[in-house]
Amino acid sequence: MTKKIFAFTIFILFGITVFAQKNNNIHWTYSSINQNDGSVKLLFEAVVDDGFRVYSPYNPEGASKPLEINILKSENYKTNGTIVELQKPTEHYEEIFGVTEKFFTKSAKFSVLITPIVNNSFDVRGNISGQICNDEFMCSAFDEEFSITVKPQLTQKKNDEKKSLIQENNVGNVDSNSNSNTNADTIIEKLESVCQTPKDVKNDSSSIETALPPSESLLYVFLLAALGGLAAIFTPCVFPMLPMTVSFFLKKNKNEGKYQALVYGIFIILIYTVPVAMLILISSLLGGQTFIAGIFNALSTHWFPNLLFFLVFMVFALSFLGMFEITMPSSLVNKFDKRGSAGGIVGIFFMAFVLVLVSFSCTGPIVGTVLVQSASGDSATRPIVAMLGFSLAFALPFTFFAFFPNLLKKLPGYGGWLNTLKVVLGFVELALGLKFLSVADQTYHWHILDREVYLAIWIAISVVLGLYLLGKIKLPNDEEIDVVKVPRLILSIIVFSFAIYLIPGMFGAPLKALAGYLPPLTTQDFVISEKINYEHSVKQALCETPLYSDFLKLPHSLTGYFDLNQGMECAKKQNKPLLLVFTGHGCVNCRKMEENVWSNAEVLELMRNNFVITALYTDDRYVPDGSEISIGKKNTNFQIEKYNMNAQPYYVVLNPQDIDNPLVKPISYTSDAEIFKTYLNNALNKFSK
Repeated sequence: MTKKIFAFTIFILFGITVFAQKNNNIHWTYSSINQNDGSVKLLFEAVVDDGFRVYSPYNPEGASKPLEINILKSENYKTNGTIVELQKPTEHYEEIFGVTEKFFTKSAKFSVLITPIVNNSFDVRGNISGQICNDEFMCSAFDEEFSITVKPQLTQKKNDEKKSLIQENNVGNVDSNSNSNTNADTIIEKLESVCQTPKDVKNDSSSIETALPPSESLLYVFLLAALGGLAAIFTPCVFPMLPMTVSFFLKKNKNEGKYQALVYGIFIILIYTVPVAMLILISSLLGGQTFIAGIFNALSTHWFPNLLFFLVFMVFALSFLGMFEITMPSSLVNKFDKRGSAGGIVGIFFMAFVLVLVSFSCTGPIVGTVLVQSASGDSATRPIVAMLGFSLAFALPFTFFAFFPNLLKKLPGYGGWLNTLKVVLGFVELALGLKFLSVADQTYHWHILDREVYLAIWIAISVVLGLYLLGKIKLPNDEEIDVVKVPRLILSIIVFSFAIYLIPGMFGAPLKALAGYLPPLTTQDFVISEKINYEHSVKQALCETPLYSDFLKLPHSLTGYFDLNQGMECAKKQNKPLLLVFTGHGCVNCRKMEENVWSNAEVLELMRNNFVITALYTDDRYVPDGSEISIGKKNTNFQIEKYNMNAQPYYVVLNPQDIDNPLVKPISYTSDAEIFKTYLNNALNKFSK
């Protein structure tokens, strides 16, 4: 019976792990180009996340899995399936396999040639599969189906037009005159450029699909939560229990002790993870994915949950600083402690439960922080992945040291350093909690935590923490410090350096390393800048005073609108493409793009001179006079209805005469300024045609 229970827990844990590790680090686009000889070239283009690689179709045998493009057979065309690499792969000798591997980073392009049999349009279907790995050699497979629409009759039409044009220019029968041949080739090339449809000239960036930012990836959530789990081990409530628990397993038979330690660790993971997973599952069954998405949107933008999270963080911080302790009722702890002495699988489960309860005064603030941070995204899987990461890192030492008890002797002894770590975490909680108050402040335009105020508080927290580490400030539960040890000294230097780094931000420095975590620069009253004053160009760029410009601003002295109709009318008057920017006050990745991508000189110049920018805030709570819904709700509804998307940032370039059909495929977050610049240029080219 015990083996069945053990197998069942492994099954549950494995299922959660697989669910949490869905890969999203490579993004494919597909297109076709008609060739002069009547064949059609199928293009397969990938954008690969930074730090990842996809392997060549001709990677040597015995190495990582090569890429494969499988095209389904059809009566509409013929193909030999040969894959052509349109860019040279990187080659690197891999000692693990003993071969030279071939792979692509950042981007990869391939083509396959087909020969149409029919003249009418048809779809080419198939799948593309392979393996993608990061720099630490963590790999996962991908398999994606594709469908490419081919219009072979366009090729025949172009050939007929080329022949006609050649005959008109009297060069069709000239074979020996090289100058005439050159002239004919030039005419053909010009004709091709004219005859190509938007589908034919689709290039690298017309359909760029951008990668998820690191802060949104499940792997990032997992690793960050795992760091929290490891930090929880080194707290006064947990660290002393480590040798006590391990010694309990060592008293057993060697194999039995290891088995029980493994089960003990699994139960800790399940106790933390399963309740969160069940809550999300029940919510999904009651209201579906739309209901869950609405919950997460409210958690991210509404004032009440953000203020609640802020207060929770403050309570956790004060607890860590020693003002009070958050503990479970002693009667509840004693009740589970008695059941833990029952022995067997049931006894081990209650032992794990007692550990979770007893350590709550130290782990509660960390668990709460992890859950709140993960819930601020737009994915229901994030809290599950976060709890899995935290609990796995938290449970691992108890199982690991039961397998290798001799390593316990190398751990540092119990002492005042544990309380110091707890206090440091308290200061971190204070700093992180401000983010939630800031989101509510921006969303509702309270102006109580603008950028300079936010920075001033962070600087003060950093300075006080540095003085604490040097022993200049003493808090409850601290021991006397006679000598500052080297680790405390180094940590205090890091903290003081961070405070110094923040100071220029008080005068308008962008602080790009913290982009997204600070309020936007537009909320700061006093900014010293060496940039050109664009007041004259501002007056020329705007058709009229933008609505809501008294509380909404664009960064980098850019001008634009915050209402769709107003922006569209101005784009029509100026005959410019309309750049819709779906953004949000609480959108971390929107701020990252503004600070790191928009600030690029070429990108900034493109946006300023060639587009009518309309920033549509999806989380703003302002309700205009005569309206029943906020401008944020209105913009959210528009984004979902028109583009079937509810994520920010999201960029759409439109011809103002046709808002239903984007000029180029919309893109979301990218950290690469070159990708965004190419996207804007491609949109301009389409608009000019």
